Amino acid sequence: MGNLDKVWLAVPEDVAAGELQDAFRGFFGAEWAEVLDAADKSYAYSAANNAYLAVRDLHPVDNLTLEQFLEAKAISRPPNIIVS
Repeated sequence: MGNLDKVWLAVPEDVAAGELQDAFRGFFGAEWAEVLDAADKSYAYSAANNAYLAVRDLHPVDNLTLEQFLEAKAISRPPNIIVS
């Protein structure tokens, strides 16, 4: 669980790996291979994404469903869920 920090939608298309990684570093302030969850996959696999997001304050929550969490926090509105 965490908080959405940044969303990068202006991802350059059809650029060399170095250019995309430089743009990634410029937007997020971090190296592609150090923070990208799929960095161990091929460049083509990760470069096919048309958006990237950053989450801050990330921490695991064991044995708690989303429904239970919302109930415990008295949140009655539907959650915003982002999937990439």
